[in-house]
Amino acid sequence: MIESRPCKTALSRSTLPGLAYSFNPYWGCGHGCLYCYVPDVMRNVMPSLRWGRDVFVKENVLEILRREVRRKPKGVVGVSTATDPYQPAEKGLEVTRRALTILIEAGFPVSIQTKSPLVVRDIDLIRGKKIDVGFTITSTDKEFQRKFEPGAPPPEERISALETVSSLGIITWIFYGPIIPGYNDAPDEMERIVRLGAKTKSKIIYDRLNIKPTVIQRLKTIMGEDEFNRRHSLREQFARLEALCKQHGVRCEFAFP
Repeated sequence: MIESRPCKTALSRSTLPGLAYSFNPYWGCGHGCLYCYVPDVMRNVMPSLRWGRDVFVKENVLEILRREVRRKPKGVVGVSTATDPYQPAEKGLEVTRRALTILIEAGFPVSIQTKSPLVVRDIDLIRGKKIDVGFTITSTDKEFQRKFEPGAPPPEERISALETVSSLGIITWIFYGPIIPGYNDAPDEMERIVRLGAKTKSKIIYDRLNIKPTVIQRLKTIMGEDEFNRRHSLREQFARLEALCKQHGVRCEFAFP
Protein backbone atom coordinates (compact mmCIF):
# COMPACT_ATOMS: atom_id res chain seq x y z
CA MET A 1 0.00 0.00 0.00
CA ILE A 2 1.40 3.39 -1.02
CA GLU A 3 -0.13 6.55 0.42
CA SER A 4 1.03 10.11 0.96
CA ARG A 5 1.45 12.20 4.10
CA PRO A 6 2.67 15.76 4.65
CA CYS A 7 5.97 16.31 6.43
CA LYS A 8 7.47 19.18 8.40
CA THR A 9 11.14 18.92 7.43
CA ALA A 10 13.27 17.48 4.65
CA LEU A 11 16.84 17.73 5.94
CA SER A 12 17.20 16.32 9.45
CA ARG A 13 20.38 16.64 11.46
CA SER A 14 22.26 13.33 11.43
CA THR A 15 24.40 11.78 14.15
CA LEU A 16 25.80 9.14 11.78
CA PRO A 17 29.55 9.29 11.06
CA GLY A 18 30.37 11.50 8.08
CA LEU A 19 26.85 12.88 7.62
CA ALA A 20 25.54 16.34 8.46
CA TYR A 21 21.97 15.64 7.37
CA SER A 22 19.66 12.82 6.42
CA PHE A 23 17.06 12.97 3.69
CA ASN A 24 14.33 10.32 3.65
CA PRO A 25 11.73 10.74 0.89
CA TYR A 26 9.51 7.96 2.26
CA TRP A 27 8.23 6.58 5.54
CA GLY A 28 8.41 2.82 5.43
CA CYS A 29 10.23 0.62 2.95
CA GLY A 30 8.94 -1.92 0.47
CA HIS A 31 12.00 -4.11 0.93
CA GLY A 32 10.63 -5.27 4.28
CA CYS A 33 13.95 -6.56 5.67
CA LEU A 34 13.30 -8.61 8.80
CA TYR A 35 16.40 -7.33 10.60
CA CYS A 36 15.67 -3.63 10.07
CA TYR A 37 15.42 -1.73 13.36
CA VAL A 38 14.04 1.48 11.81
CA PRO A 39 10.42 0.48 12.60
CA ASP A 40 11.25 0.45 16.30
CA VAL A 41 12.33 4.09 16.19
CA MET A 42 9.36 5.10 14.03
CA ARG A 43 6.55 3.76 16.19
CA ASN A 44 4.94 7.18 16.31
CA VAL A 45 4.77 7.28 12.50
CA MET A 46 3.58 3.84 11.41
CA PRO A 47 2.83 0.38 12.82
CA SER A 48 6.15 -1.44 13.18
CA LEU A 49 4.77 -4.88 12.42
CA ARG A 50 3.47 -3.71 9.03
CA TRP A 51 7.01 -2.86 7.96
CA GLY A 52 7.43 -3.74 4.30
CA ARG A 53 3.71 -3.54 3.55
CA ASP A 54 2.97 0.17 4.04
CA VAL A 55 4.89 2.97 2.34
CA PHE A 56 4.07 6.64 2.75
CA VAL A 57 5.38 9.28 0.36
CA LYS A 58 6.26 12.62 1.95
CA GLU A 59 4.02 14.60 -0.36
CA ASN A 60 5.50 18.08 0.22
CA VAL A 61 9.11 17.03 0.86
CA LEU A 62 10.54 18.53 -2.34
CA GLU A 63 8.97 21.91 -1.70
CA ILE A 64 10.41 21.93 1.82
CA LEU A 65 13.80 20.74 0.55
CA ARG A 66 14.00 23.67 -1.88
CA ARG A 67 13.48 26.07 1.04
CA GLU A 68 15.88 24.34 3.40
CA VAL A 69 18.85 24.16 1.02
CA ARG A 70 18.73 27.95 0.76
CA ARG A 71 19.06 28.54 4.50
CA LYS A 72 20.91 25.57 5.98
CA PRO A 73 24.73 25.32 6.05
CA LYS A 74 26.13 22.98 3.43
CA GLY A 75 27.05 19.50 4.61
CA VAL A 76 26.93 15.88 3.45
CA VAL A 77 23.38 14.59 3.05
CA GLY A 78 22.72 10.89 3.64
CA VAL A 79 20.14 9.61 1.15
CA SER A 80 18.65 7.70 2.90
CA THR A 81 19.10 6.64 6.54
CA ALA A 82 15.63 5.35 7.50
CA THR A 83 14.29 4.03 4.20
CA ASP A 84 15.71 2.88 0.88
CA PRO A 85 15.65 5.85 -1.52
CA TYR A 86 15.39 3.46 -4.49
CA GLN A 87 12.73 1.09 -3.17
CA PRO A 88 10.02 -0.02 -5.66
CA ALA A 89 7.85 3.10 -5.16
CA GLU A 90 10.69 5.30 -6.43
CA LYS A 91 10.58 3.81 -9.93
CA GLY A 92 7.36 5.62 -10.77
CA LEU A 93 7.40 8.52 -8.30
CA GLU A 94 11.00 9.71 -8.82
CA VAL A 95 11.05 11.65 -5.53
CA THR A 96 14.69 10.71 -4.91
CA ARG A 97 15.72 11.70 -8.42
CA ARG A 98 14.11 15.13 -8.10
CA ALA A 99 15.60 15.60 -4.63
CA LEU A 100 19.08 14.82 -5.98
CA THR A 101 18.63 17.53 -8.60
CA ILE A 102 17.78 20.05 -5.86
CA LEU A 103 20.72 19.02 -3.66
CA ILE A 104 23.19 19.07 -6.56
CA GLU A 105 22.08 22.49 -7.75
CA ALA A 106 22.42 23.83 -4.19
CA GLY A 107 25.95 22.42 -3.86
CA PHE A 108 25.29 19.85 -1.13
CA PRO A 109 27.53 16.73 -1.15
CA VAL A 110 25.48 13.51 -1.07
CA SER A 111 26.07 9.98 0.18
CA ILE A 112 23.56 7.45 -1.18
CA GLN A 113 22.86 4.05 0.40
CA THR A 114 20.61 1.52 -1.30
CA LYS A 115 19.92 -2.15 -2.01
CA SER A 116 18.54 -1.37 -5.46
CA PRO A 117 20.02 -1.31 -8.97
CA LEU A 118 17.49 1.46 -9.73
CA VAL A 119 20.19 3.93 -8.65
CA VAL A 120 21.85 3.31 -12.04
CA ARG A 121 18.92 5.20 -13.59
CA ASP A 122 20.27 8.38 -12.03
CA ILE A 123 23.86 8.03 -13.23
CA ASP A 124 23.34 11.09 -15.43
CA LEU A 125 22.84 13.15 -12.25
CA ILE A 126 25.43 11.42 -10.05
CA ARG A 127 28.45 11.15 -12.34
CA GLY A 128 30.99 13.91 -11.89
CA LYS A 129 29.27 15.31 -8.79
CA LYS A 130 30.18 15.23 -5.09
CA ILE A 131 28.21 12.02 -4.61
CA ASP A 132 29.24 8.57 -3.40
CA VAL A 133 27.07 5.46 -3.65
CA GLY A 134 26.92 2.63 -1.12
CA PHE A 135 25.27 -0.72 -1.73
CA THR A 136 24.04 -2.89 1.12
CA ILE A 137 25.25 -6.37 0.24
CA THR A 138 24.47 -8.39 3.32
CA SER A 139 25.09 -11.67 1.53
CA THR A 140 25.88 -12.96 -1.94
CA ASP A 141 23.47 -15.85 -1.33
CA LYS A 142 19.95 -15.66 -2.81
CA GLU A 143 18.55 -17.79 -0.02
CA PHE A 144 19.65 -15.25 2.59
CA GLN A 145 17.91 -12.51 0.62
CA ARG A 146 14.70 -14.54 0.31
CA LYS A 147 14.60 -15.16 4.07
CA PHE A 148 15.77 -11.84 5.49
CA GLU A 149 15.12 -9.29 2.70
CA PRO A 150 11.94 -10.57 1.00
CA GLY A 151 11.13 -7.40 -0.96
CA ALA A 152 14.68 -6.40 -1.87
CA PRO A 153 16.46 -7.00 -5.19
CA PRO A 154 18.56 -10.20 -5.35
CA PRO A 155 22.27 -9.90 -4.53
CA GLU A 156 23.46 -10.43 -8.10
CA GLU A 157 21.54 -7.34 -9.23
CA ARG A 158 23.13 -5.22 -6.49
CA ILE A 159 26.58 -6.54 -7.36
CA SER A 160 26.08 -5.77 -11.04
CA ALA A 161 24.89 -2.24 -10.21
CA LEU A 162 27.87 -1.69 -7.89
CA GLU A 163 30.26 -2.76 -10.64
CA THR A 164 28.55 -0.45 -13.13
CA VAL A 165 28.63 2.58 -10.83
CA SER A 166 32.26 1.95 -9.85
CA SER A 167 33.35 1.52 -13.48
CA LEU A 168 32.19 5.09 -14.17
CA GLY A 169 34.63 6.52 -11.65
CA ILE A 170 32.04 7.16 -8.93
CA ILE A 171 33.17 6.53 -5.34
CA THR A 172 31.44 3.39 -4.05
CA TRP A 173 31.26 1.47 -0.79
CA ILE A 174 29.72 -1.74 0.49
CA PHE A 175 27.60 -1.99 3.62
CA TYR A 176 28.05 -5.56 4.90
CA GLY A 177 25.54 -5.78 7.70
CA PRO A 178 24.05 -6.94 9.79
CA ILE A 179 26.41 -9.88 10.11
CA ILE A 180 24.26 -12.66 11.58
CA PRO A 181 26.19 -15.66 12.99
CA GLY A 182 25.35 -18.84 11.13
CA TYR A 183 23.71 -17.07 8.19
CA ASN A 184 26.10 -14.69 6.42
CA ASP A 185 29.40 -14.97 8.29
CA ALA A 186 30.99 -17.99 6.60
CA PRO A 187 34.64 -17.54 5.52
CA ASP A 188 33.85 -18.03 1.83
CA GLU A 189 31.03 -15.45 2.06
CA MET A 190 33.38 -12.90 3.57
CA GLU A 191 35.99 -13.70 0.94
CA ARG A 192 33.52 -13.01 -1.89
CA ILE A 193 32.44 -9.70 -0.39
CA VAL A 194 36.01 -8.55 0.24
CA ARG A 195 37.07 -9.53 -3.29
CA LEU A 196 34.11 -7.51 -4.59
CA GLY A 197 35.33 -4.58 -2.55
CA ALA A 198 38.80 -4.93 -4.07
CA LYS A 199 37.43 -5.23 -7.61
CA THR A 200 35.27 -2.11 -7.29
CA LYS A 201 37.70 -0.14 -5.08
CA SER A 202 34.96 0.03 -2.46
CA LYS A 203 35.41 0.58 1.26
CA ILE A 204 33.56 -2.02 3.36
CA ILE A 205 31.49 -0.87 6.32
CA TYR A 206 30.30 -3.72 8.53
CA ASP A 207 27.76 -3.96 11.33
CA ARG A 208 26.23 -6.36 13.86
CA LEU A 209 22.56 -7.24 14.33
CA ASN A 210 20.77 -4.48 16.22
CA ILE A 211 18.20 -6.22 18.42
CA LYS A 212 14.96 -4.33 19.05
CA PRO A 213 11.54 -5.63 20.17
CA THR A 214 9.89 -5.88 16.75
CA VAL A 215 13.12 -7.10 15.16
CA ILE A 216 12.92 -10.08 17.52
CA GLN A 217 9.27 -10.68 16.62
CA ARG A 218 10.02 -10.72 12.89
CA LEU A 219 13.22 -12.76 13.10
CA LYS A 220 11.69 -15.42 15.34
CA THR A 221 9.84 -16.68 12.27
CA ILE A 222 13.16 -17.99 10.92
CA MET A 223 15.60 -17.98 13.87
CA GLY A 224 15.67 -19.89 17.15
CA GLU A 225 16.21 -18.39 20.61
CA ASP A 226 19.77 -19.69 20.84
CA GLU A 227 20.65 -17.86 17.63
CA PHE A 228 19.76 -14.52 19.21
CA ASN A 229 22.12 -15.36 22.05
CA ARG A 230 24.98 -15.69 19.55
CA ARG A 231 24.51 -12.19 18.19
CA HIS A 232 27.25 -10.70 20.38
CA SER A 233 29.87 -13.39 19.64
CA LEU A 234 31.25 -11.66 16.57
CA ARG A 235 34.77 -10.78 17.68
CA GLU A 236 36.26 -13.66 15.68
CA GLN A 237 34.21 -12.83 12.57
CA PHE A 238 35.13 -9.14 12.70
CA ALA A 239 38.82 -9.99 13.10
CA ARG A 240 38.63 -12.39 10.15
CA LEU A 241 36.94 -9.76 8.00
CA GLU A 242 39.51 -7.11 8.87
CA ALA A 243 42.34 -9.54 8.11
CA LEU A 244 40.83 -10.34 4.71
CA CYS A 245 40.44 -6.65 3.94
CA LYS A 246 44.09 -6.03 4.84
CA GLN A 247 45.15 -8.97 2.67
CA HIS A 248 43.25 -7.62 -0.35
CA GLY A 249 44.04 -3.94 0.21
CA VAL A 250 40.44 -2.98 1.01
CA ARG A 251 39.55 -0.27 3.50
CA CYS A 252 37.33 -1.63 6.24
CA GLU A 253 35.59 -0.07 9.25
CA PHE A 254 32.86 -0.78 11.80
CA ALA A 255 29.65 1.11 11.11
CA PHE A 256 29.23 2.71 14.52
CA PRO A 257 32.63 2.90 16.27
